[in-house]
Amino acid sequence: MKHTAIAFAAAAALSLPGLATAQGKDIKIAMLLPTSAVFALYGEAVMEGFNLALEEAGGKAAGRKIVLLTEDNKEDPKTSLSLVRKYIKDEKVDFIVGPIASHVVAAVRDDIHRSKTFLVVPNAGNNEVTGAACSPYIIRTSFSNWQVNYPMGLYAAETLGKSAMTVASNYDAGREMAGAFAQGFKEKGGKAPAEDWPALGTSDFAPTITNIRAKAGELDTAWFFVPGAGGPRFVNQISQSGLRNGKMKVTGPVFMADEMFFGAMGDSAIGVLGSGHYVASIDTPRNNAFQAAFRKKYNNRVAHVVHVQGYDSAKLILAAVEQLKGDLSNKEKLRTTLTSVQMDSPRGKISIDPKTGNVVQNVHITEVVKKADGSLGHKVLKTYEQVRDPGTGCKL
Repeated sequence: MKHTAIAFAAAAALSLPGLATAQGKDIKIAMLLPTSAVFALYGEAVMEGFNLALEEAGGKAAGRKIVLLTEDNKEDPKTSLSLVRKYIKDEKVDFIVGPIASHVVAAVRDDIHRSKTFLVVPNAGNNEVTGAACSPYIIRTSFSNWQVNYPMGLYAAETLGKSAMTVASNYDAGREMAGAFAQGFKEKGGKAPAEDWPALGTSDFAPTITNIRAKAGELDTAWFFVPGAGGPRFVNQISQSGLRNGKMKVTGPVFMADEMFFGAMGDSAIGVLGSGHYVASIDTPRNNAFQAAFRKKYNNRVAHVVHVQGYDSAKLILAAVEQLKGDLSNKEKLRTTLTSVQMDSPRGKISIDPKTGNVVQNVHITEVVKKADGSLGHKVLKTYEQVRDPGTGCKL
């Protein structure tokens, strides 16, 4: 496990036993993120955004140095649970940041709740952890699976047509996202979508494309959620099949076709419709400043939505620590502070709903376009203002 103290532009590793006393006043944050397998690129992106925010703060909050603990959780429930228990019992961390996947956040929820350790979720969209399984100690800065997909269902039925197929990786997040799209789609008069459930990690989508082809004459949209490298493969393969040459639109959450994957998709990404809370092309002074800072730190790369989620997770923690003048001893006061911060994020105005712990934010309907300079970007077609997850079943 790495203990890392964040300074202005460099990270100094701390591992000597004699430093334990010196770290007593440090703020310890454990990063429950993967560095291997399917979700590794998401873990890396959260870390990059998080580190940028810490660097901007000089590695401190309220005069207390920030120390990060990092170890590969492999995005595996058992490994993650073991790490959480170690972070809580042995390291006595102040915050845990992570995980990436919905089934992993579900696995660690009870230990987080029992220990009263704050978990800031920078990606995993599991509806339950801010719904029926909500906890005062779980704060989500990213999205719920319902929050970013329900609006696309509404939009698709209103503007594209009433017939759809959902293609989703067959695990917790895939099922919840597809269900949210279907809910919105049916509420606006769409027919119950046909369904296809490729296994997580699928790389050959020939069986799925055969299923779509069988209904191609009637489908108005093929909505998809396939995380990791499978997303670009699906878009490339359905484009090569010729199925996008007719009326059918490919849609999905915006992070299926954004700067994370444009390089792998190329022009196949053009025309994909997305729903989500951030795209790099948002033209505001705050986002432009963020993108400039990110490019400067990370070799002129463009930040995407997962970078922003990591960045905002750090910004929220820093703001709360500052407001409390570094005193994190009162858990109830810390919860109140975390849920009262109003953040000027690169994505726009965001806050944490005190009733659920989930972020409140705008959700945009976007289209991938080729810009004048030949690069890919997004055009915003519609914005649903300050979308609030219903938090069904949450009782705090």
